[in-house]
Amino acid sequence: MEDSDIKIFGKKQAQSCDDELRLISRMEEARANGNMDKAARLGDYLSDIFLKEEELLKRLESVVGKLDYPQPVQFQIKILMFFAAEYTINRVLPNTFLKTTAINALYNNIKDGDSAFYAEFSDGAEYSFYYLAMRKESPSVIAEIGKAFAMLCGKEDDADFINLGKRMFNLVCEEVSAIIEIFDFVVA
Repeated sequence: MEDSDIKIFGKKQAQSCDDELRLISRMEEARANGNMDKAARLGDYLSDIFLKEEELLKRLESVVGKLDYPQPVQFQIKILMFFAAEYTINRVLPNTFLKTTAINALYNNIKDGDSAFYAEFSDGAEYSFYYLAMRKESPSVIAEIGKAFAMLCGKEDDADFINLGKRMFNLVCEEVSAIIEIFDFVVA
């Protein structure tokens, strides 16, 4: 082993320690300014909305129309909404700690409040199709989301279902963004 190998290892170890200290400092700052608590409350609030399914569907009907679909399609609507909420949290919240805190609270409350839905959706592949839609080289990611939704509903190439998926995704993203604004996160 050469001396230069040891020095490189020492530098990497010191850099790793500095990174860890910065991470701890950021976490402490997020706790001190109330952002961590706000993120947990955000996840709780969003899960409460999702758990009140009938109320949620009624609120959505004014924008997307009557949602009187068979149970498998309603399940796909819920999955798309959940994906859109998680996507928005990841896009809007200012750092990884807050994103993780909000999403963990959301998932934990859904798991406790509707374990059947949680078990079915956490074992499913639906999210994979939405992630793939987000990664496609397409002029419109929203169109790809709509196509993925229609396909998951067994209505591939059905323009009405594609449009429903697009409208649902946009609506949930807008609503969750507005809700996040209400929580007034401190941005450093």
